[in-house]
Amino acid sequence: MASPGEDVQAWSTTAATNATADPLINWAEGQPRASVNNSARSQMAAHAKKRNLENGSITTGGAANAQTFTSGVGYTTPIPTGLWVRLKAGFTNTGAVTLNMDGIGAVAIKDQFGLDPGAGALTTGQYVELLYNGTNWILLRQNAGGGTVPQCGRLIFVSATALSFAPYNGDQIKINGVFYSIPAAGIAGLANTGVFVGGVAAQNLVANGDYNVYAFNNSGVITADFVGSVGTPHATSTTAGNVGTEIKSSDDSRTLIGKVTTNAAAQFENLATSRLVISWFNRRSIGVISNVSNSNTTSTTTIELSTAWRAKFLTWGIDDLPVVIAGYGRNTVAGQFIIANIGLDGATPILPPLIASSDNAGSNRIIGAGGMAILSEGVHFITLLGAVSGATGEFFCNCSAVIRG
Repeated sequence: MASPGEDVQAWSTTAATNATADPLINWAEGQPRASVNNSARSQMAAHAKKRNLENGSITTGGAANAQTFTSGVGYTTPIPTGLWVRLKAGFTNTGAVTLNMDGIGAVAIKDQFGLDPGAGALTTGQYVELLYNGTNWILLRQNAGGGTVPQCGRLIFVSATALSFAPYNGDQIKINGVFYSIPAAGIAGLANTGVFVGGVAAQNLVANGDYNVYAFNNSGVITADFVGSVGTPHATSTTAGNVGTEIKSSDDSRTLIGKVTTNAAAQFENLATSRLVISWFNRRSIGVISNVSNSNTTSTTTIELSTAWRAKFLTWGIDDLPVVIAGYGRNTVAGQFIIANIGLDGATPILPPLIASSDNAGSNRIIGAGGMAILSEGVHFITLLGAVSGATGEFFCNCSAVIRG
């Protein structure tokens, strides 16, 4: 290749061969005195051109999937093998993308596995590093570095019709092997109407629906997608470049950010008695508690005392669930006893039975105990269970738990 000059790519690592290696720099033995200042200035220009190629001051032009840039050197074919550049992306690619330097011709950009980079690998306003390997431009680094999975952002309840996933503990999210910035105002599409559901735009969430919530790159805009969790689980990616990211099963384009269950009005809910929004990232402890139950029973077998006192919640099925029952109870007949417990999803007791007898008719007895429960992922409820040995039992208790989400 004939060098255009002022081009460090043409220089040799052997000093003696650099006399005329660069057509615009003359360091030949016995060179005229008048050529020294010109050669020194040209050498400075060569370094400045290399600086600009590597400091991100050059912004790509062209189009999203056919980007261009001017090197400042004026290269002609072939492109020097080993040329390394750091550019500022002028567009966000939506799929396979090419790069044309100095009008030489479009050359495919590939990742380090030889594959087309995913949508958003080049994101408007962010920096990319590329190396020409003699065939393709190889994408070395985009948006952020390393193979880690950022633990940034938190899905939270905002209102009955809105959620938020905004920066928390950082502002990076990894989608399909590419790092993106989480917008300060949060990602798009976290309402209960007019949103992506299962990849289809402009849909409404259904009543009592269970959804995993994912983030995806929607033509350069990080957007939420609600996917029914029944039959469509999430999984840990094993795809090169995205290993360890929690995704929609077999779909690296969707990164898991949370889980929701809508109420009977197809809206979001986050009450002390119904925690139905949890986050995948940056989970915190969230209390759930049933209302104080004032219930009576004459049943001699353990039953749920009232469906009205249920406390509903979501869990990832990863953490043990701490549960507590607290309050008091009594039997209307002296010498008879009451039995209390916490039920999981109905009349299945979590704790050993709590037995309290009444020395006198109607005398109160403290009821209190705690324990741990192991739950599957999804929506559950805890409820107060009770029974008596005879006569009538009266219960003034609540059940509580601490979830992570």
